[in-house]
Amino acid sequence: MRLLPKLIIICSLFVSAFSVNAQNVSTVDATGSGLTKADALQDALRNAISQAAGVSLKSQSTVENFILVSDAISTNTEGYISKYSVTKEVPLRDRFEVTVNATVSLDPVKADFQLLAKTIGGVRFMAVPNEAKAKTDKANYDFAVDAINSALAAKKYRYVDKTRYENLKKEAMNIMEEGDTGIQYVQTLGIKADAQFIIELVDINTSTREGAFGTRTETKTNIVAKAYDNCTGEGLGTVIMESGWSTASDAGTINRASIKEAIDNGVESLLLTFTSYIGDWVNNGTPFELRFYEMGTFRDLRELRNKLKADLTFGGQLELTSVNNYSKLICTYKNKGDDMADKVLDICDGIPTLVDKKIDVKLIYGRQISFAPQSYVVPNMVKPAAGSGTGNAPGAVTPPADKSGSTAPATTTPVKSTTKPAGTTKSSTKPTSTKTGTTTKSATTKPGVKTTTPKSN
Repeated sequence: MRLLPKLIIICSLFVSAFSVNAQNVSTVDATGSGLTKADALQDALRNAISQAAGVSLKSQSTVENFILVSDAISTNTEGYISKYSVTKEVPLRDRFEVTVNATVSLDPVKADFQLLAKTIGGVRFMAVPNEAKAKTDKANYDFAVDAINSALAAKKYRYVDKTRYENLKKEAMNIMEEGDTGIQYVQTLGIKADAQFIIELVDINTSTREGAFGTRTETKTNIVAKAYDNCTGEGLGTVIMESGWSTASDAGTINRASIKEAIDNGVESLLLTFTSYIGDWVNNGTPFELRFYEMGTFRDLRELRNKLKADLTFGGQLELTSVNNYSKLICTYKNKGDDMADKVLDICDGIPTLVDKKIDVKLIYGRQISFAPQSYVVPNMVKPAAGSGTGNAPGAVTPPADKSGSTAPATTTPVKSTTKPAGTTKSSTKPTSTKTGTTTKSATTKPGVKTTTPKSN
């Protein structure tokens, strides 16, 4: 008889544990599509996580950039899917569709959501046309930018509208040096607009083929878009968005309906380039670019780099690029940017060669942080654009070209300065980095989309 109460207690604990466990998972059915079965499966798993997270995170809906954070979480299929089974496969003419029954673990979803919500903050996107191409086809490029912005708005992503971009462009043109063109001042616009990610529409063109029996000509529109992390200058990949084939009255004409169709077909893959990149921050830390002005040579900064390496909150390659008295370090950090700035300053205060210089933060722009002695005036960070009254523009460091030969946007536009800061001999130029220590992410393709990705440097 004495065993009965114990059995009841054990059974109660078992049921209670099962109930708690049941609350921490969600089993959903989801369908995905892709050019291959593998693409369709990954899309289905992402959709399963999105469904489960949408219900689980409902109480967090007031978080800034809620949908962007949720989309970034959904890219981590291996981290949140505890098991799944494929319940349906449908091969279609131009794609595959796969349906899965998936069990999603909610505890890591909630924890990682909170982590990303802290680091993403007020992220904005800015869609820009390639200036050289837009000069000869402004109407179509403007329409494509509007279509990209509409897609961002539909997902409730924050973005810089075209009117604001045009106004900022006029300001940026005022500080361009003679001979500067196109992408060289895009990041200046990004800084002024507080845009951390840039979508550059590189090209809009048509492909042509003969229709059945050679009786008609068919065309489709191709839009080449490049994705950039505006804070680190890293190119995240190139996505080619395509419309379907249609009969054309004029083989050389690009109509707006086909532009919109191409963007509708490819925008998810374009945005996946960003969200998969952001989703990686959960495991690897948030990428930062640290700039050090007038703080010494490579030898002088080795101790700082070694102390950062010894701190477990820092990660990445921590490869220091140094030219004369300017250095740059790409790293990851598992907390907010202002926390990182505090930590770097604390480390500098403990290094004998740096303590007397009283190192301070000169600029925090998203995940780009510039350090220099308090007495040092960073060139090009203090002179407003001539006649614009728009304030400060930091100096430029040109990132390396990607595999296609295209260069990622310079961090800011060079500006000629009429004053020379103490301890410098030149104020109108900046050292150019040759290494970044960054990695490149590729986008998972969707129907009607081709993706090419530059190799890591």
